[in-house]
Amino acid sequence: MFNTLAYLGEKLNKSNIVWGVGASILLNQFGFIDDPNDIDILVDINDIDRTDDILKSIGVRKKLERVDVYSTEYFYEYIINQVDVDVMAGLRINHKSGVFKYVFDYNSISEYRKINGIDIPFTSLEDWYVIYQLIPRRELKVNMIENYILSNGIKKPLLLERAVEGNLPIDVRDRVRKMLNIWQNTR
Repeated sequence: MFNTLAYLGEKLNKSNIVWGVGASILLNQFGFIDDPNDIDILVDINDIDRTDDILKSIGVRKKLERVDVYSTEYFYEYIINQVDVDVMAGLRINHKSGVFKYVFDYNSISEYRKINGIDIPFTSLEDWYVIYQLIPRRELKVNMIENYILSNGIKKPLLLERAVEGNLPIDVRDRVRKMLNIWQNTR
């Protein structure tokens, strides 16, 4: 899986695509899980057509299966080197109070890590702390991230601040604000 990620990274980086890895591979990089399910990539909405062209040239795009939790503008699934690769641009998560629109841009990149000599951009734990609260049955992941942030601090407070400005359920907004307040009081 990581060889495929490096291969994809090389192709996307050469084309100056704004992209970042999230979900299970991100959690793996922080030691939260051992075996990622697939590769989840977030892409700037302005780069989705070029990304699709690149990935179709090196893999097979699967037929899309609709999921009620999401109303993402662009969601594509590929098989590349026998690895499932999900690509999202304009990620939108439906919840009981409406739809949360995730903002993905350069600020969303938390860090770069080298995999097989290729710089791989990783999205932030702060963003996934919010995203996982909106997806059913992700409380374990939310708690792992929350505990990590409480122990290590918030790396990118801007991401949590802009998330609470979005359409979040009250309980999620309150939990994120509480996290920000704890962080601000311990600095």
